[in-house]
This record gives sequence, structure tokens and C-alpha cells, in this order.
Amino acid sequence: MTPPPLADTHCHLQDPKIAARAETLVARAREAGVTFILVCGYDLPSSEQALRLAERFPEVWAAVGIHPHDARTFGPGSVAELEGLARHEKCVAIGEIGLDFYRELSPRAVQREALEAQLQLATELGLPVSIHSRGAEDAIGAHLERYAVAANALRAQGRPLGVMHCFGGDVAQAERYAELGFLISIACTIGYPKNERARDVARRLPLDVLVAETDAPYLPPQWARGQLNEPANVRAAVEGIAEARGISFADAAARTTANAGRLFAPAETPLAAREP
Repeated sequence: MTPPPLADTHCHLQDPKIAARAETLVARAREAGVTFILVCGYDLPSSEQALRLAERFPEVWAAVGIHPHDARTFGPGSVAELEGLARHEKCVAIGEIGLDFYRELSPRAVQREALEAQLQLATELGLPVSIHSRGAEDAIGAHLERYAVAANALRAQGRPLGVMHCFGGDVAQAERYAELGFLISIACTIGYPKNERARDVARRLPLDVLVAETDAPYLPPQWARGQLNEPANVRAAVEGIAEARGISFADAAARTTANAGRLFAPAETPLAAREP
């Protein structure tokens, strides 16, 4: 039986932990039914590497951006360099960008400045964003509200404005982001015994705002804890959504893949024809 099509909306195949195995991991994902893999940059070099991977594999697409941990590297020329990368035909988003007040590896003011500049770039290019928010679920709200007002090109196309990557907030916060026009991404960690918050979000948010991701090589499923994650394991995130909602895996797969298509899919991607 052909597995239902799946979409991994956030991973880092260019990460040194797994980069040498990229071809094998993409093949394994393909066998598992994954038809779309978004490789997200976290600084300028990794963003360029994401594009190189997207050039190699038809199911791989890229997002380019500077992660809040690396915001301290953001300089006067960063926006121009990102814009050059973002105009690549296989770039479908700006990301991974956002705020991280949990580890705070870059000063908060610097994180905010880098985020604002990259949101502005996304607005100018008409691209959605992949948002990292840790320990900053409320603080990031003002930035996203301004972006939501400005993102006219995406709204005109009836597309979501972005995705809250590996969402770790509560239902009220998720609902706030969904009202702004963002999708909520559920990771493989939904299956962790103590992660009732993720299961609650997956259960109570409308299904049409949910997508799935692996964040590979990080955050493996419960049964693979201690191992490196990979895009093929996005099935675990979709299974978690299905179990939380009491629906079939096939239904959860079809809807989350279609949602990813609304967010990321230009006509050339395999997601473009996946509306259920």
C-alpha cells in the first residue's frame, strides 16, 4: 500500500550531525511517504547549504534566515545577503527566525532587531516565515502583529503568513497566533509522556491550522530518544496529532500535508496539488 503523503515542515539536513548522510535520509523519507521536506537555515552559511540541498533533491525546499541564537552575527549587510538567497527558485520561506529568551545566546535587543529586519524582508518578498519562539511566546506577539498587518501579498493569495515552528506554548497562545494567520507546527515530541501541552494544542486547535515537523536532527520521537532524528520520522508527529484528535492517521496526514501546501507551495512543489 502506498503511504499517505507527508510533509516535514522544518528540519536541518545541513546540520553537521547528519549532513554527510543527507542522500540516505532523503531516500528513507521518500520511502516513508514524505513528499516535501523544508530545510531551514539558521545563519547565512547554513541558509546557503539549505539551498544546495534543495538543488540536489526534488522533494527538498529551503528557508533562509538567521536564528535568534545567531542574531549576534547579524550585521549591516545581512539583509542584502539573505535577500540574494531568498530569491532562489527553491526558497519558499524566511526562517528560522524569532526570539529565544530561554537560552538567550544573543542579547534580547539584538534578537529583536534581527527579527524585525527579517520580517520586513519576508514582507517585501511575499514569503511566509518560520518562527522560533522559546521563552518568548508573549514577547514575540507584538512583532508578529506588525508583520501580520504588513503581509499583504500573502493575504491577497489566501495563504497563511507563517508557521510557529515546534510550538511549545499553550492553547491560548496558539489560538492568538492562529488568529493572526499563522499555522501551528507539531513536532515528534508530542509523543513524550509529559508533553500533555502539545497534545492539548493538537486536540483543541482547528485541524486546518496544524502542520507537522521533525526539527531533525533534534527532538526524535519517544521510541528513538537518544538517537538523531530524521525527516522520515515526521510520521510520529502526524500519529500524535491523529491520536490526540481521535481521527485516522490517513486523515491527519492528508490535512497536515494540505496545510503545508497552502503555506509553502509554489506551483512547482509536490504539495501544490495536495488539497484534500
